[in-house]
Amino acid sequence: MNDADYQRLSATLTRFQPLHSMNLEQLDGFFAALLCGPEPIKPSECLPMILGDAFDDETAFTSPKALEQFVRLLMGHWLDIAHTLQDGEPFHPWLEEDEHGEVRGNDWAQGFSEGMQLLHDDWALLFDDAEHAPLLEPILALAFEQHPDPDMRPYVEHISAEQRAAWLAELSDSVSGIHAFFTAIRQALEAEEAELDADIEHQKPKA
Repeated sequence: MNDADYQRLSATLTRFQPLHSMNLEQLDGFFAALLCGPEPIKPSECLPMILGDAFDDETAFTSPKALEQFVRLLMGHWLDIAHTLQDGEPFHPWLEEDEHGEVRGNDWAQGFSEGMQLLHDDWALLFDDAEHAPLLEPILALAFEQHPDPDMRPYVEHISAEQRAAWLAELSDSVSGIHAFFTAIRQALEAEEAELDADIEHQKPKA
């Protein structure tokens, strides 16, 4: 994905904002959750969540080719994040300035939170792990900062610029740490399955 690709992707999502689509910042957080979480989920399976009401609007795309190009851009961004995580490179969240020129991170964190909901039960493994659960703190604090229920908001009444900057700076390590956490679990399960298969094969009567 080059700069022009990202501009096209952002422009398309912005055009669908009245139809409750994700913006590019939300999409980045959403994809990060899907890729670093319990089991990767393909973007094509999540188009209704990404596009909002535009998914069922036959006039949203001018032609099947236009939809195909949009999906190609989605996959390009998806693969950019996937390669970053798989190669162990630093993850840099896509954070945009709001109308006041401030980087707040709420949209990114809300996108990540939406991604977590797709495999909610499996994410409990991280929530219940005392050592690694703190990785979620900056994400959830930003995701629920503006929640209508006061009890769901962060534990601080007013988020200072310094606290926000600290949470934003922690997002990269949080994503990398969460990816490592669930990767270790998957590898352990795969090793157990391989060992079980080997035992079964060993116990088979020889001809």
